[in-house]
Amino acid sequence: MADYALVTHPDGWRTVEPKPSPEELKAFYAREYFQGSHGTYSQGYTDQEVRHRHLLARQTLLAVERAMGREPAAGDSLLEIGCGEGWFLKAADQAGFTVRGLDYSDDGLKRFHPDYLDRVTFGDALENLDGLIAAGQAADVCVMEHVLEHVVDAEGLLARLPRLLKPAGVVAITVPNDFSPLQLAAREQGLVSRDFWVAPPQHLNYFNAESLMRLMGRMGFAVQLAFASFPIDWFLMHPGSNYVADGAQGKPAHRARMALDLMMAEQGLAAFLDFGRALFDVGMGRSLTIVAQVA
Repeated sequence: MADYALVTHPDGWRTVEPKPSPEELKAFYAREYFQGSHGTYSQGYTDQEVRHRHLLARQTLLAVERAMGREPAAGDSLLEIGCGEGWFLKAADQAGFTVRGLDYSDDGLKRFHPDYLDRVTFGDALENLDGLIAAGQAADVCVMEHVLEHVVDAEGLLARLPRLLKPAGVVAITVPNDFSPLQLAAREQGLVSRDFWVAPPQHLNYFNAESLMRLMGRMGFAVQLAFASFPIDWFLMHPGSNYVADGAQGKPAHRARMALDLMMAEQGLAAFLDFGRALFDVGMGRSLTIVAQVA
């Protein structure tokens, strides 16, 4: 997308205009996204990366349990919109949830968790959500990990969630932390020469901690807790680890981030989640997760 502009909503989040067509997006995700190493997806993972993915899934599940006020019970259902390669879907299944998933493409799931193919519906997410709503299906928990930044109609997607949740249901939404105070400081100080986080057509919507909270409140959600992932952007503040100025530093920064997360988690998953909550409170962290209920 060479010709686009970023439009800022009253809540403070930004979106790309003009948007790609549904056909363009469908082609991108079905034919390109999982076949290459885009975003958090890859052709394969090291043992450290697999352990890190399991850790982040368990962190989100603990946050969901806190919002629910209890551990999963028999019959509790979880719907993951954008289940990708299936890492979280498997963790939720192992935690005791009855899981279902939605995604554009089956390529990632076939590669890493083919045993979950029969629990996932593939195709346009909004169309499939509308089908679930029309059929009267609902879940105790709805999870969207790195989905909201990709969709053409972010507000339309959020507006569907209350109709997908059972009474007292919980939604967990993860997005990148973009136009964050740290990113803006890096730009102002000349540590990076561009808004590297702006990347259409992969990302069409951009949120930070403040704008995400405002959007969720306006859309009728009461946030129970929020946390952030390790602030890998901290590495931009040192010339020896600035992975934007020097792309060769990207993989070492990624490995360091995982090692630090895994080390902190050895002190207990609850402490690791609380660290993420503190990061959110100061606007830091590469990704943001909001856990909420319908107000």
